[in-house]
Amino acid sequence: MPPPGGRFAGHNLSNPFAHLSGPMHQGPHMQQQHQPSLQHPGFGGGNATHNLNLFGPSQNSFQSNAGLGGGLGGAGLGAAAGLGSVTGGTGLDGHEARMRFAHGAQLQQEAALGRGHDGTKGMGQRIRDVWRGNLHQELDMLRSLVDQYPYISMDTEFPGVVARPIGEFQSKASYHYQTVRCNVDLLKIIQLGITLFSIQGDVPPSHLDPSQLGYRPKAVQQYASNIIVCPCTWTFNFQFSLNNDMYNEESIQLLKKSGADFEKLATQGIDPEEFGSLLTTSGLILSDDVNWISFHSGYDFAYLIKMLSNKRLPDDEDSYRKIVQVYFPKLLDVKYLWRHATNLLRRGAIGSQATNILNNLGTKSGLQDLADELGCQRVGASHTAGSDAWLTGTVFWELKKKVFDGNLPEDMNGQMWGLTGVGPPASANAQAAVLAAQGAQTMTGYQGMNGMMFHTGQTAHRGDGPSTPTSHPAGLASTPGPTQHGGMMTPGATGAFGEFRYGGK
Repeated sequence: MPPPGGRFAGHNLSNPFAHLSGPMHQGPHMQQQHQPSLQHPGFGGGNATHNLNLFGPSQNSFQSNAGLGGGLGGAGLGAAAGLGSVTGGTGLDGHEARMRFAHGAQLQQEAALGRGHDGTKGMGQRIRDVWRGNLHQELDMLRSLVDQYPYISMDTEFPGVVARPIGEFQSKASYHYQTVRCNVDLLKIIQLGITLFSIQGDVPPSHLDPSQLGYRPKAVQQYASNIIVCPCTWTFNFQFSLNNDMYNEESIQLLKKSGADFEKLATQGIDPEEFGSLLTTSGLILSDDVNWISFHSGYDFAYLIKMLSNKRLPDDEDSYRKIVQVYFPKLLDVKYLWRHATNLLRRGAIGSQATNILNNLGTKSGLQDLADELGCQRVGASHTAGSDAWLTGTVFWELKKKVFDGNLPEDMNGQMWGLTGVGPPASANAQAAVLAAQGAQTMTGYQGMNGMMFHTGQTAHRGDGPSTPTSHPAGLASTPGPTQHGGMMTPGATGAFGEFRYGGK
């Protein structure tokens, strides 16, 4: 049983400049002594207006009668080397130069407010990458925001699916859970993305006044005006080595195409145990006031439970669900909500707007499919945890408003797609037929955790089972029938069990 929930002040903050996070004050300016032998008209003596900010918010700082001389001397750079006289309005004191400086100041301000030159939200400010060096700082920020933004949409990226259980299962749900369990126990999470929303569905603003927060973060990025630069989405990057950790080759290639930096993950990635410890006291979990939102969450919450408990997953699904209920009392799966809506449609118990949306979707049920139909715009690249988390939250709010008229059924809480609701596994007879037809004597099993037998490897089979939520199906949910595949089935080969990569010695 995990410790009682609560939010405690962060400690051992990793920002080495925490003591400088407050407003910066300039000390009294020392009077310069004129030395004629060293004086140059372009770099004159001290001037009362020398503290100009070339990229500051005020464009009036650039006075035509002072030029840049206020910052670098009485005569200014305009008087040196033929750059133009102080009163001539040429060179660095000219109209074109002042316009360029003013444009630079505007771009700097827009970046600070999270806007790009076209008015869109700036990616660098709205989605923030978290590595080992700024982990404490960013969790401190989240700790200060969760009271006002208690809806957390999330997504994970992990190295695919490399294993499936073999044996008798009491139900299809049991089979799917065992598939999740053996893969999560074997593999390591790569990324976790989370986005914060208020109860109205709004993300945090790009700049915050810390006086409006119930808990003031101790070490965050802020300006001298004491305004905090605030993202709305965080991408946590975890330690992962292509040389030492197991993975599915196809999934890794997909993540590389999406921009994953595996060299940096290996050297600067977050320790999952440290993250689990900090998350426990962050106030984001173990609370009935916080709502977690995901899409196809069978694997997502399994990886979180593994980090939080620092243990392998429980043997059975019932025990697993009880642990999830403790850490995440409020949990909603967007894909499960979509399925519930389609059931309402078949019964004619849904409104006209929702009927049109679901009819237009047809059999499509991917995250991007729902986003396109609901008019939700993606920010960032797909198959990155931060972008997928933000899109998941946006789709949730639009689905709630347009399909459920703002009211979600209570019994949707705690349902996780990927553990239930998918096709049943093949029978033991079908499995035996596969082994007999393709040479069971050459097949070597892997003695898994708690005595369970499973086999590892990527697969060419495409089924309807647990998968990386926003990518292609992994196809490991159903055991293939006798005639589905040819070739040998030794793990690591290219038959029904495909191949996998493991770089360790």
